[in-house]
Amino acid sequence: MVDAINNNRDAVYTGIGAGVGAVAGAGYGAWLSKPLLKGDAPSDAFVRRVYDNDVKNAAETAKKEFIESATYKAAGDDVTKLSEIVKGNPQKFGVKVEDGKTLDDAVNAFVGENPKAADLKSKMEKAVFENANVDKKSGKELTKLKNAFAKLDEKADENAIKEFVKKHGEILGEKTDGTSGIKTLAELKTKVEDATKPLTEASKKITDHFDVSKNSMKELAENADNTAKSAFEAVKKAAKDTKLWAGAKWAAIGLAVLGACSYIGSKLTAPKAPAENNQENA
Repeated sequence: MVDAINNNRDAVYTGIGAGVGAVAGAGYGAWLSKPLLKGDAPSDAFVRRVYDNDVKNAAETAKKEFIESATYKAAGDDVTKLSEIVKGNPQKFGVKVEDGKTLDDAVNAFVGENPKAADLKSKMEKAVFENANVDKKSGKELTKLKNAFAKLDEKADENAIKEFVKKHGEILGEKTDGTSGIKTLAELKTKVEDATKPLTEASKKITDHFDVSKNSMKELAENADNTAKSAFEAVKKAAKDTKLWAGAKWAAIGLAVLGACSYIGSKLTAPKAPAENNQENA
């Protein structure tokens, strides 16, 4: 009986090993162990993190500059003056004029009826933050586009290109109804490179400050200017964020595998209920 239980436990542990091994065998485990690398280049996750952080920082900078602007400070808690600021630059706050409406209508809708100055100011600051990068795509979207193009056959014909544009046209800034002017693979390549240029720039920032061969940050030059220092800190933060994210993902996968195998193990090792005695035939 003891041997049977031990054998069942061995099966559970083997299952755990197989589960983790399956993950690693698929290449996922290898990536999670070195989330900053993809061969001899920065990983997609690392590049995406640098780009997304830059976008967020740009929004925070825009909000800070707005709060510190002379016009905003001068308006104080005067709702009328605050409303005039919105009217003077509606795009900054994401205010759009709908068909049949006027700019005043749009501003009034944004401000609301009889607003408190504190609430309106909070709304304005939040709107500036959210609309600072309203035309920019997320790093995830850009990476998806880049990888999708990389998988496209080098001999893709016009129909294949048309289907690609229909699927990814929105991020390319092209029509998705099949009427796009892109006909050749060369034209599509140029379009994709233009759209994913922010990722290329983020990757360049990484290689400027991160030694891929050593999988570690480079030393910052003593005479580095503020731009270089800022870029260095951005890459350093993105590297840390990516490692933490990968670690959390690995932990989640490990717990899922362990939980499933433990459940199976509990079923295998649980004592069986005694069988009911068969009633004697009358």
